[in-house]
Formats: sequence, structure tokens, C-alpha cells
Amino acid sequence: MRRVRRGAFGDIAFRRRVLFCFGLTLLSLWGCASDGKSPGDAAARIDLEAAREAPAQHPSAPPVPQDPDPPTVARESSASGGLALDQAIEEALQASPDLAQIRARIDAANQQVRQADAAFYPRIVFSEEFNLTNNPVFAAMNIINQRRLLASTDFNNPGEQQNFMTRFQGEWVLFQGGSRYYDRGAAVQQRKAVASELQGARNQLVARVTEVYYRWLQALSFIGVAEKAHESAKTDERIGAAKLRVEAALPSDLARLKARTAEMEGNLVSAKTGARKVQAAMERLLTRTVRDAEIPDPTFDQASLGDLGAMRGREDLVKKALDQRPEMTAVRSLVEAARKRVRSAQGGFLPRLATSGQYQWDTREWSETPNSWLIAVQATWPLFEGGLTMARIKEARARLAETESKGRQVELDIALEVQQAALSVEEAAEKIRVAEERRKWAAKALEEVRHQYDRGAVGVDGLLQSEVAWNQAEVGAMAARFDGMIAQAALRMALGDFSARLDGLSSEQ
Repeated sequence: MRRVRRGAFGDIAFRRRVLFCFGLTLLSLWGCASDGKSPGDAAARIDLEAAREAPAQHPSAPPVPQDPDPPTVARESSASGGLALDQAIEEALQASPDLAQIRARIDAANQQVRQADAAFYPRIVFSEEFNLTNNPVFAAMNIINQRRLLASTDFNNPGEQQNFMTRFQGEWVLFQGGSRYYDRGAAVQQRKAVASELQGARNQLVARVTEVYYRWLQALSFIGVAEKAHESAKTDERIGAAKLRVEAALPSDLARLKARTAEMEGNLVSAKTGARKVQAAMERLLTRTVRDAEIPDPTFDQASLGDLGAMRGREDLVKKALDQRPEMTAVRSLVEAARKRVRSAQGGFLPRLATSGQYQWDTREWSETPNSWLIAVQATWPLFEGGLTMARIKEARARLAETESKGRQVELDIALEVQQAALSVEEAAEKIRVAEERRKWAAKALEEVRHQYDRGAVGVDGLLQSEVAWNQAEVGAMAARFDGMIAQAALRMALGDFSARLDGLSSEQ
């Protein structure tokens, strides 16, 4: 029998193997006693508890946004010191350059009415004239007007004559074929059209501010989701590192977790940049910079959505829009103005009656100031002007036909806009329902997968897939909610509700 010699080295190696086996046995027995889990799971759980005690604590389940107590997002934001929607609308209406341009056009339209009114009043002119001439006709007229005509006056050579003439002259057109009356009516209708255009612009501006405001809240809420996803990824990375230390995970698992953390950090940067871009759009509407203290709370209120599914009866909605949209009021005024311009052009065929009078003083050296006066009544009737009046009538009728066609086009566009907006609201209601269902089940799935991952029953791939699914579902649900509110605002704009709401403010601006 061969004898085996053990040196010092062999004895030390043998002892180490015995100690390792003994420790492994104790670890196995302790693992079996702790809920029947494997030794690797038990060791991982020890480091996992340490990881969960880190400052960035990972939630056991994905966060679910809670509805705030205030009834609307805008009011809640105002209570917290942020910029409220009503405040943003009011500031945008006051600062909008587009509305300022239309208000200037209204002022111009008012002056056009004043100009039309002025045509009904008499015209009085004061003039002062000096002339020096040796023309026989004009020189003789100066002599006669100055009451210096003598029998010896040589009409062929009256010499150089000068005259200072002071005159008051008045003219009053009594009748002009009704053209002045219809011109004034056209100016009044034009003013109404511009005023309705202002209401339409306000309606669109309120809708624009509302949409940008909700997009802003949506972008801010995406930041919260991205922050939670980033913290979740960092916690998963710490848990993976803890498992790797006890040889319960592979280095490749930790590498994928680190990549996931970097990806979530990039998403967070993109979310913050996106919110800043939408904030810049809001600042453009407000024409000022939004302070940090004015950034609203993006907490969503489900009650502000209302009943999206109740939007039905699109034909009734179209009728309502055609009754109260400012664009329809404007086009009706333009059509009426065009009709009055046709009547004004037809007045060119009728006679014109006017009166005039003047009183003047003529003198050569201001030593004497002989005076004279003149009163006249004039009636004119253009019998032939080369077809000028008929051409003006045909032009006015063509403008009328163009305006009527434009009104029909506006009517069709409004009907299409209302129908599309109503369909968008119905679509938003369905998307919200689906997104909420998806978010609920994604949250439950992630919670279950996380528990399985903690026990070692699911690998990193399953965890990452569940994280991605939950993140997408959370973002989708948030987007669907705000899209629903934006769709509501678009429908209200299509119906003209915002302009009806602002009727009381139009007289102040």
C-alpha cells in the first residue's frame, strides 16, 4: 500500500477545504430555515436590505398618481403659488400683439364710419389769396372786384394789378343718389366684421393658451415619471451590485443594469428639456419670462376631464358653432357690407343736387375792402360716362359673390372643425380608458416581477422588461389624460365657447 505524505502546504489546504465545507453547510442550513430559500437568495437578501436602506429608496411598487383635493389643475396651481390657467389666459389677452393689431384695425374702422358720416354735413372753407398779374382778363377782374372800374379803363392794357382776396366758401350736397347712405352702412358693417374678427382671434388665443398650458403640465408630469424611473434604475443597480458580491448575479447583469440607469438619466434630461421648450412657448404667449416660483404643480385632477364620453350629437354641435362662432358673424357683416356697396354704386345713375355759397373781400392796398357774395344751387345728372358707373356696379357685384362664397367656405370649415374636434374628444375618452387599464396592470406586473427578482426567480431581463412596460404605461396614461383635456379645449374653441365667455371683456379692450 502506497503511503501518502502530507507536508505543511497540504495540511493547510486540507484545513481550508474542511472549513469551507463546514461554512457552506451552516449557510445552507440557515437558508433552509429562512422560508425555504436557497443560500444564494439568503445572502442576496442580506445585501438587498442594505441596498434598500440607501438614500434613494426603491418603492416596492411603481408610484400611482393621486388626484389632488382641489377641483381643477388651474386652481390647484394658483393655490400653490404657480401660474394658473385663468391667469395665463388673462395675461395673454392683455399682451398679445395680434390682438393689438386687430384693435388698431377696429379704431381705423371707427374712423371710416366717421368719414362716411362727414359726407352728410356741409363743407366750409376759409381761404386767403394774393395775386399780381398783367393778364388783361385777370387784371380786369381784379379791378372790377375792387370796385375801381372807370369808363377810361383800357381793357386791352389794364397794366399790372394786384389783389388780396379773403373768402369764406360753403358747399352742401343734398342728394347723391343714396351713395352716401349706403357707403356709411358698408362702413358700419365693416366695423362689425373687424370686431367679430377680434372675438375670433381671442377665441383662438384662449384655446392656444389652454393647449400650451396643458402641454406644459404634461411635460412637467413626465419629469416626475422620469425621476421615479431613474431612481428605480439606480436602486436596481445597487441591488445587482449586492447580488454580484455574493455571487448571486453575473457581471453582465450588473452591466445591463448600469446601462439602464444611464438610459433613464438620459430620459430625465430629455423630459426636463421638453418641459423647458413648452415653457418657452408659454412665455411667448405671455410675452414675458416665467419665474421659477410660477411653475405650476403638474398633479393631475381626474375631475377636470369631465365626461368625455358624453359628447354626442355632432349635428347639434355644428349648429351651435354656426350660431355663435365670431367668424360666421364677421362673414355675415362682410356680405352685408358688399351688398350696400352694390347699392352705392347704383346711385351713380341718379342725379346729384348740391348748394354752395361764398362771401369774399377784395382789396389792392387794404385801404378799402369791397365785399361780394354768391349763392348757387347745382343739379347734375351724368347721362354718359363711358360705362364707368356700370363697371363699378359689376365690380361691386363680383365682390359680393366672392364674399358670399367665402362665407360658404367658412361655414364648411367650421362644420369640419367641429366634427373633427368632437371625434377627437370621443377618441380621447377611449384612449384614457385603455391607458388607465394598461397602467394598472403594468404596475401590478412590475410589483410581482420585482418580488420574484428579489427571490432570484426572475433574471435581469425580466426585471428590465417590466420596468420598460411600466414606464411606457405610466407615460401613456399621463399623456392620454392631458390629451383629453386638450381635446376638450379644441372642441370648445370650435364651438366658439371661449369667445362667448369673453363677450364681457371685449368692451373693455
